[in-house]
Amino acid sequence: MRKFYGLILTALLFGQMFLPLTANGFVLTARAQNTASSASDSRYAEEIRQIEDFVKKQMAAEGSVGLTIGFIKDDFVWVKGFGYADLENKTPTEPGSSYRMASVTKPMTAVGILTLVEKGKIDLDAEVQKYVPYFPKKQYPITIRQLLGHLGGISHYRDYNAEGHFKDHKTTREAIAVFENFDLVAEPGTRYNYTSYGFNLLGAVIEGASGKSYGQYMTENVWKPLGMKDTRMDDPLEIIPNRVRGYQMINGKIRNSEFVDISSRFAGGGTRSTVPDLLNFAKNLYQGKLLTAETRDKMWTAQSTRDGRNIGYGFGWGTNTANGRFVVGHGGSQQEARTYLLAVPHQNFAAAVAINFEDADSAAYVTKVFEIILKEPWAIRYYAGSEKDRMVLRGMDAAFDFGMRYFDQYGKPLTGGDAELKEAFAYFNETLTADPQEAAQRFARGSHPAAGEAFVKMVSHMADQLKRNGKNTDQYYRSGVIPLFSDYIAWYKTRSTYPADLKFNSSFEGQIAKWNDDWAETWTDETRNLDFNGTGDFKAVGERLSRMFNGRSVYPDYVGEIDGLVRTYGVKGDFGKAFELAQISRNLYPDSDQTNATLGILFALSDQKDKAMPLLKRSFEINPRGEASAGSLNATAYTLAGIGQTEGGLRLLLAAVELHPKEANLYDSIGEFYMKLEQNEKAVEFYTRALAIDPNYPNAANAKNILVKLKKEQ
Repeated sequence: MRKFYGLILTALLFGQMFLPLTANGFVLTARAQNTASSASDSRYAEEIRQIEDFVKKQMAAEGSVGLTIGFIKDDFVWVKGFGYADLENKTPTEPGSSYRMASVTKPMTAVGILTLVEKGKIDLDAEVQKYVPYFPKKQYPITIRQLLGHLGGISHYRDYNAEGHFKDHKTTREAIAVFENFDLVAEPGTRYNYTSYGFNLLGAVIEGASGKSYGQYMTENVWKPLGMKDTRMDDPLEIIPNRVRGYQMINGKIRNSEFVDISSRFAGGGTRSTVPDLLNFAKNLYQGKLLTAETRDKMWTAQSTRDGRNIGYGFGWGTNTANGRFVVGHGGSQQEARTYLLAVPHQNFAAAVAINFEDADSAAYVTKVFEIILKEPWAIRYYAGSEKDRMVLRGMDAAFDFGMRYFDQYGKPLTGGDAELKEAFAYFNETLTADPQEAAQRFARGSHPAAGEAFVKMVSHMADQLKRNGKNTDQYYRSGVIPLFSDYIAWYKTRSTYPADLKFNSSFEGQIAKWNDDWAETWTDETRNLDFNGTGDFKAVGERLSRMFNGRSVYPDYVGEIDGLVRTYGVKGDFGKAFELAQISRNLYPDSDQTNATLGILFALSDQKDKAMPLLKRSFEINPRGEASAGSLNATAYTLAGIGQTEGGLRLLLAAVELHPKEANLYDSIGEFYMKLEQNEKAVEFYTRALAIDPNYPNAANAKNILVKLKKEQ
């Protein structure tokens, strides 16, 4: 039974179709945008060449059909189309191609709500029924503020097989009726639960507060004022200029997307727009148009649960960081489209992509543009030999992300109070000496209101002191957390009167010194600019990295990037290359649960269980909740079955049940897979074993019914 939802190793074993890329681009003229570069402006010529090269390679790896991508930096704007807007008629994409926006609609809806707040027509802390009286009262009150942060307890899709495939056009009232009688998934304010239905409810709030339809209000009060001339509600009957068609991959072949009328998702994902409009949306917001600075700050600041957990989401915008940099954004995913909008307000930068291929990774495109244009890494990950060191580095990096984001966003430390600072440093120092289980919990809480945002106070103070004394703190967004701690320690050691309560213990100071020396040797121009796109001699690169990393206490962690390349070769059917890369990754990172799991899964899929099991066991020992957990292995098997590789999924499940012999759900899944393969005797065996292990597991009743049916057929 598909019960678990862990980290999924993307499906392997299906063929890949490659499309010729037609590039049709331009540099926007002043007539097209208010702050645009001229056609002769070559300030970013080399960077644009790098972006174009990446886009072509990424599209080829994914098998993408068409996309439009662009960025704005200060007064320079660039947008370009690649591939096809309509594959059947070989119509190329254009800068002005019109795509479904999916959930990138949500930040637009949030801005619409906030314009009404500023007009005094909406109270963020009022109950939703004040504006939508027909929405049924629940057991707890739900406020507008909670809905904006997915904290309202509203369900997401409950049965996507039914709710995700509507063919009929729905009014606002009909769209709300889809979910209005669903039970809350949690008491409002207590749990983050991403929900498009919650934003549909906000769309109804806009209508109730304004007296206009959602589309009319947004056009008049958000889209047009922000220069979004081509943004509108998606209507399958309307003639929409430059509308692109959508595509999906089925059994390794490009197929048209399923037709779905997305009016049921109107304020959560029912719009259509262009990349230039998205760039205008971001630019005009961070330049201060439409909303006040105070309102915009609230919109781009993460909300928290009642128990003090920062949820990484503000009012309709994701608020996580890019290696400590203050960034905001949102992605979108639905039939016909993958989209992403990213803004870096204090760098006067935004990037956006819209793709008409459902299997594309939209985030990969905008994060690469971020790296190329701003010349900063999107993320730095650190690998160390011991689990304790890895835990400390993870905690330091989390502190860096939250603390440096605050410093970047506000240009000052979170607090200057002596007592609060002493408490913040004490929290960190006490965490360093706590037992492993307690330390892990303290590191996890340290940046959140639950712990008084101790790490945010500490790191923003460190950055502020260094900046006041001549350091260019922007360098840390490129070099990471280790140099920040090293420089702060070196600085305070030159000041005999500096308070001892704002220092670290001598053991940690020595550890940082060692890490900083090794980091300087391993975080180099070569490692910073590694591009895992499947070209070049990666075996030679792996050998160079192995020599560079050998004997070092800390070095860059590229497990995720290499694993992505393993998946790329897997979907092409090139298992030789996939195995080679997986082995290189494990050699570089022997104590990573992911490298052990990836190689183990590859062995399981190739029917080499004797080689798979030691690797899967090692992965599970390192991280019981990681990629070798029962949930993740089960999810990977279903991913394989979903693209027609049921036999491979079954082999993986048989390895998984050997690793997790008491997980009834795995036996249930094996029974289901044997049924798919029409091996009903084996299906009976495994459904029976599932019930013997746990007669009351969640799918037990269904398994009993299946057994009755199968035994009658025997």
